[in-house]
Amino acid sequence: MKPTEFVKVNTQFWGDHLKSVSEHLPTSHGGELPGQLLYPRMMVLTETPDWNILELVGVSREYRNLDVRRQKANSVEEYFGIADGTPVLTLPGENFVKDATVATETGRRELDSRFPAARKILGAEYVGPGDQLLQFAPGNYSTFDRVLLVHTAGPSIRVHWTFFALAIHRSEPAGKYLDFLRNFASAAPHLDPVGTLSAPRGDEGLKSEAFTSTYLTHGLPNATVESFLAEHESLLLTAFDATRLIQRPLLEWRDGDATDEVGLTPDFILERADGSHIVGDLGLPLREPGKKHRRATTIPEGTAQLARYDDYFSTPENQAFAQTKYGVTAPRKLLVTSTQQLVTAAELAQSPVEIVDYDTILRLYLAAKAES
Repeated sequence: MKPTEFVKVNTQFWGDHLKSVSEHLPTSHGGELPGQLLYPRMMVLTETPDWNILELVGVSREYRNLDVRRQKANSVEEYFGIADGTPVLTLPGENFVKDATVATETGRRELDSRFPAARKILGAEYVGPGDQLLQFAPGNYSTFDRVLLVHTAGPSIRVHWTFFALAIHRSEPAGKYLDFLRNFASAAPHLDPVGTLSAPRGDEGLKSEAFTSTYLTHGLPNATVESFLAEHESLLLTAFDATRLIQRPLLEWRDGDATDEVGLTPDFILERADGSHIVGDLGLPLREPGKKHRRATTIPEGTAQLARYDDYFSTPENQAFAQTKYGVTAPRKLLVTSTQQLVTAAELAQSPVEIVDYDTILRLYLAAKAES
């Protein structure tokens, strides 16, 4: 199947399917649904030399026509950030992974301490040693329906919740693929259609303008770090089990080293309920204060900046200043990215930080708000 055919089939199928769901279920079966239905906002279609990849991303309170983004990757391995080694999950033939977690052993352990809300969305667990999560084989259809993927490489960890993703070898014809999609959707439970998610009813957070995906250009052109954090404070606090958010703290140099800088200014610091801290930067297309352009942070750029915070907290003088002014000690390092941003295995291995995309934060928020 040529990439142009892949685009055409997906645009038609998902548009018709999700529109039909939105027009039918909330009205005729509203009382039977377990919660408010949420929909994806964008369809990312990725072409590699041997594979076509679909991912539905974004989290929206109502169905809208899906924005379509096309991109290229060098391989299916690059797209899914697959490293070398023994895979957690091997994918021969047709594969359906739904409401599940695929994680390295290290990643699964870290979820409990770093992301406590994840315990509510673990579902079926596929856990194995090493750094590699997935291994694909030619001729298969591999679908990931509401699946949490947790990659690790040394001290680095990437947590990515997939609304819906599908990888198909390019040797498969368009007609067969369309039949697959139709059969897959028709086999799903009527009250839990493919490409949707049930959220708690009456959650005030869902009514906030912040509850939208950050890669949508109409939602971010005028957003600065400050305005973004002000709008998203409750989401960040809830998702990371935090009690306090410090916006743009100034970490002044107090170690006596000569420098042209007064200090470092991370985008935010979170104080968690257990007393630990997270220093974070937003690798999102936000506007710099007083400027028209928006920042465009790559994974290497974002993690290089976060590495400077390690340097800062490595000296007693700086530690004492941060403790006295902000009550902060030895924070974890977090980079928040756009959902469709690729994170390759090589980039993860070179980035000793936590990489979490914005839609995964939204999913952790919803999980934390859900009833036990």
